[in-house]
Amino acid sequence: MLEPMAVAEPEIGQYGGTARVFALDNLAWGDLLEQPERGSSLLRMREDGEIVPDLVRGYKVSDDEKTFTFYLRKGMKWSDGYPFTADDFLFKYEDMGWNDKVETWWDSSEPLKEIKKIDDYTVRFEFKEPYPKFLLTLVDWRGSEWMRFAPKHYLKKWHIKYNPEADKLAKEEGYGHWWEAFNHHQEVAPAGDINKPTVQPWMFKEFTTTYRIFERNPYFYAVDQAGNQLPYIDKIVSTIVDPEVYQMKIISGETDVAFGNTSLENYPLYKENEDKGYRTVLLPGINGSEVGYSIYQNHQNPVLRKIFQDVRFRQALSLAINREEINDTVYFGLGVPRQATVLPSCRYYKEEWGKTYIRYKPDEANRLLDEMGLTERGKDGFRIGSDGKTVLLIIEHTTGLEGTSATVHELVKEYWEDVGLRVLLKPEGYSLFDTRSLSPDHEINAVSMSNSQEFYNYMSGGFWVPGDHLWSTCWGAWLIAEEDIRRGRKTLADFEGEKLPGEEPPEEIKFLSYISTLRGESRYGSEEYMDLSKDIYNFHAKRLYLIGTVGLAPTCFIANKNLGNVPTRYFPTAEENFSLNYLAKFLFFKQ
Repeated sequence: MLEPMAVAEPEIGQYGGTARVFALDNLAWGDLLEQPERGSSLLRMREDGEIVPDLVRGYKVSDDEKTFTFYLRKGMKWSDGYPFTADDFLFKYEDMGWNDKVETWWDSSEPLKEIKKIDDYTVRFEFKEPYPKFLLTLVDWRGSEWMRFAPKHYLKKWHIKYNPEADKLAKEEGYGHWWEAFNHHQEVAPAGDINKPTVQPWMFKEFTTTYRIFERNPYFYAVDQAGNQLPYIDKIVSTIVDPEVYQMKIISGETDVAFGNTSLENYPLYKENEDKGYRTVLLPGINGSEVGYSIYQNHQNPVLRKIFQDVRFRQALSLAINREEINDTVYFGLGVPRQATVLPSCRYYKEEWGKTYIRYKPDEANRLLDEMGLTERGKDGFRIGSDGKTVLLIIEHTTGLEGTSATVHELVKEYWEDVGLRVLLKPEGYSLFDTRSLSPDHEINAVSMSNSQEFYNYMSGGFWVPGDHLWSTCWGAWLIAEEDIRRGRKTLADFEGEKLPGEEPPEEIKFLSYISTLRGESRYGSEEYMDLSKDIYNFHAKRLYLIGTVGLAPTCFIANKNLGNVPTRYFPTAEENFSLNYLAKFLFFKQ
């Protein structure tokens, strides 16, 4: 007999129906797709911040916060009907995470000492030191099947520990070694083996290069307040299209749900076509800046490096941007002109962080650039660097998912060229963008500043930690390696030439890294946490390594007019638009 988890939503739904959605690629992130947020995590955080059970029925924490015991739901099953037990946790850690040949999602930085199976429905995590942050890691995707457990009963036949013939089986499937076949079958993004069982609300039925189909999981553990098993919707059909077609499918009424790749710039178009059978819901935004610019501090060109590392240059870039015009032109006045920083909802927030250098003052921007010595201009009116060459700012940005970004980039290009800085926009696909982001010769990267809500910012560091974002990758590589040595995870001999990678950063960047680490180890919400958070964002407000434009613009959630339980806001642990997939299990079609 299953011990279900009961959840309360505004409406008790009705069963049935197929949800039609569209995606831009075959990866896991998209409307109603299989990313971990669509499923559930071991724990969840309520609106008031209380942490409560989700996949598990309960938990216990030792007084010294080194031992965490979780009680699984008796009778809970994988989507193929096989029992969900403590063995699935041990398999994920001992046979996958701690095996160098297996490529899997998990956090190797956790100070985990041992994971124990107490009985079939009790699993215990023991840490080397107090780790109060552990519970928080389990309330979002970090507590999902991508990170914490895997179907041992299904995957073990490809693992050499359990099947001496695993290499032979791998060769029969066209792989050279057992771990190559194993990695294929356990892969999640994109899915390698659609027959691999899941604990998500829906399971794979088909997956091709052009579409994927999901069917409801008959063994899903959650029920509504009336005892009805979730999810309500029977089937999801997702078709891969290009970005333009994605928008056309919305306004033609061919999609039942869309939110991940909608664009506020298209809001009037969405509203004009609602007679096609859908409605447009505006959810309060959670991006610190819808488009932000990361000014790379480790450029290998010494002339550009000196320019980029001068705070006056970054101040000038910020003052040259007309944020009010961007807000009115692109976001219909619904956003907030602001700097790239955390949200006002953060308990430690200071209003000054969002307002520093955001006034449109092109004359002051010109004065600062002149003060730097960039007074000489070419015949085209653009400023000349100390090497006699035109100062060229290349803004690299991704294509596809950004929606409004293209218009913002064009406006920013105009603003910066008005103060004598030549700008080249360079749109790139995601793979190239990721590769270029790590290159020491990129200049300015444009991204959406998510990770700005308090919880997620605490968990990830957001865009403000050295090495965790594009403004300081070389410093970051050095800092990460230095910390690995300091914590005993590695020795200098582990690095090529017994030399730390990247570049040794200046003392102030080491200090930023130090206080960022302290904050990550502090208790969430404590006085120490609050003080360190203020120190971090005071630091950035003065230095502007990241330059914001307009933030808090609402998300357009497109819903079939007969769809029930459509969300009206984000939840505390949401990272981005796609986090809304957590609420998919509550959606239903009204008969």
